[in-house]
Amino acid sequence: MQNAAEAARPFDDVRDLATRPAASDDSCAQEVYDALLGMGREGDFGKLGDAAAWLAGWQKRYPPRVENPTLAIFAGSHGLSDVGVSLSSNENTKQTVSALRNGEAPLSAIAAQVGANIRVFELAIDKPTPNIAEAAAMSERECAATIAYGFEALEGNPDVIALGVVGAGIGTAAAAVACALYGGSPEYWVRPGPQVPLEMSDQRIKTVNDALKLHRGQLGDPLQALRCLAGREMAACVGTIIAARQQGIPVLIDGFATTIAAGVVHAINPLAIDHVKAAHVTRRPAHEAALERIGISPLTDLGFNTGGGMGAAAAIGLLRTACAPFVAKPA
Repeated sequence: MQNAAEAARPFDDVRDLATRPAASDDSCAQEVYDALLGMGREGDFGKLGDAAAWLAGWQKRYPPRVENPTLAIFAGSHGLSDVGVSLSSNENTKQTVSALRNGEAPLSAIAAQVGANIRVFELAIDKPTPNIAEAAAMSERECAATIAYGFEALEGNPDVIALGVVGAGIGTAAAAVACALYGGSPEYWVRPGPQVPLEMSDQRIKTVNDALKLHRGQLGDPLQALRCLAGREMAACVGTIIAARQQGIPVLIDGFATTIAAGVVHAINPLAIDHVKAAHVTRRPAHEAALERIGISPLTDLGFNTGGGMGAAAAIGLLRTACAPFVAKPA
């Protein structure tokens, strides 16, 4: 019994942080709407006005500003990528990380254009998590430690943080977590974008089905579902989202996997993602369904097939635009 109690402690700390009170400053948000009325433009600004109010509230300042944005990319690797569920490989992930570090990736150029500090976090790419159809992705201790590692993305006190993930097999792992969180069939949550071959989609469904059967007794708890079915990159996103709320830092999520990471936090405490907005929605049908489950509408629809950070980076530029009328106007 003592060992069981000790094993529960790491996740207890995560739950405590996720349920700890934190709130935006409604008066700062209201100043945005008051200013828009003064401009005669409240309705005209639509989602831009709402985004500016959201920023002001969580930054606890008026006017809202985007002066120190961070784009955090978590890169992981999955053992399930070896069973034909991904169009990419762990070697491709290493190449992507190298290109990002060297400023050679398209995402690097987008981040530079919007003035974002891009930070890449490698999560043991050379040591893939086990195939979730055969074993749990992480131990509880490893999962809790990786959640805590996600706090590091907030170093430098960014005024907004955008999240992206890269890695072969992430989408399949995220679909498995979605099944655990929301029910429904693997076919529903695996639903890929239009570029995925039918046989690969079938293999994803089989892998998720096998994983759900294997871990059946563990999936009622969102953190246990994360531990058993996800990967290190999603666990790190969970940590960033939870810690950002306590520090008053607005968060932009990107594709399906980061949305499911937010879903894990939402399942612990529905109020714990009030500081989160979706940068965009991809062409993956399950992404839109996941956003509906957590009650978040995307800022844009850019028609991307997947996440990976580009939509989140582009949304930083959109937030700068949203802030411009208030920054230009004397406070």
